[in-house]
Amino acid sequence: MAKLLVLDGHSAAALAFVRSLGRAGHWISVGSNRGIFAAAALSRYCRLSFEYPVSTDDASAFSDVVLDFVRQNNVDLILPMTDWTTLPMSRCREKFAGICKIAVPSHETLELAADKYATIQLAQRLNIPVPGTWLIASVQGLESIGELSFPLVVKDRSSARWIGDRAVFGTVSYAYSQEDLYQKVEQRLSAAGDVLVQTFTPGIGVGFSCLVSDGKIFIPFQWERIRETDPRGSGSSSRKSVPLDERIVDFSTSLIMASGYQGIVMVEYKEALDTGEPILMEINGRPWGSIALPIADGIDYPRYFVDWFLEGKLPPQKISYKPIVCRRMIGELAHLDNVRRGKPPGWPLPYPDFLTTLAKVAMPWYPGVRFDDIWLSDPRPGIAGISNWFSSKLKKKPAMSRS
Repeated sequence: MAKLLVLDGHSAAALAFVRSLGRAGHWISVGSNRGIFAAAALSRYCRLSFEYPVSTDDASAFSDVVLDFVRQNNVDLILPMTDWTTLPMSRCREKFAGICKIAVPSHETLELAADKYATIQLAQRLNIPVPGTWLIASVQGLESIGELSFPLVVKDRSSARWIGDRAVFGTVSYAYSQEDLYQKVEQRLSAAGDVLVQTFTPGIGVGFSCLVSDGKIFIPFQWERIRETDPRGSGSSSRKSVPLDERIVDFSTSLIMASGYQGIVMVEYKEALDTGEPILMEINGRPWGSIALPIADGIDYPRYFVDWFLEGKLPPQKISYKPIVCRRMIGELAHLDNVRRGKPPGWPLPYPDFLTTLAKVAMPWYPGVRFDDIWLSDPRPGIAGISNWFSSKLKKKPAMSRS
């Protein structure tokens, strides 16, 4: 069995990878940013953990510390989990040549997946439905948009934009009026240089995932979001597996093949409320936060991915799966907290009711339910995660407003 290093120990994907690969018999170590709570490092399957300099503050120092750890512990494979580490590790591959492998696709493919505007442009060429999207480099550029209905989505083209060794974190917000739009765009232009403005697509979040090797799709999987951490749109706190939709399979296959992607990948859509048409949101060229769901449903992406990456062993073409629900408890708590604060001013859609949401979130278990974080066989990460969430909430000052 291999010696593996999982980075981004704070992330939900890291915990899922550690548990999956630990159960498969691999030696697992976990790295995380200094000063951040890392649930994955508390797993019974983690043999060794360490902290590195904050990767988004100093990518070179981060990679040097990782390199020292890899040398000292004879690690075979590094598994970056988030945008905080995938691009920095990709950029310094040569530093690790002959010492350790890094489980990331080509740098060009990673950059395409990280750039939401480039992804939208590629999808348009492939006739995949996308939201109306404009890249704005100056406030004057807003004049080219014309008449549009609000809210509009204002977001950075990357969740982390790298300038030298530092990252500028991306944001997502909603503009409810012309004045609000100009203000939010101006703020992001000063921080990042350009920004995307998109039409708002009300609908259900849908995800499609697979493993790709030599232009072929293996072990496809699909799910729908039940609840999102932010009810206006974000990562899911609860989601369910659903049968494959051939439209989504076709769109995703076209996009993945055109990008030249290899490895595990997730493509995100919104199923529009008015038409039911899947509208592309983005492609994730890295492990995603809800990966515990397919693992629980018998499609163990981490295990298949490592076997493929290290040994060239291909997974089954397809694995049948049944409908199950997977919840992340700290995400559910955050969702409930957002609902408690009430419907944001200007929000045009129905908003969850607090008491109804409380009843759903408080239901500890029902048939077909699994948890990302709470495992009886590996309890420390889930218990510590909930404790850390409450501690963090108590330390924060009450929010004055919501954008």
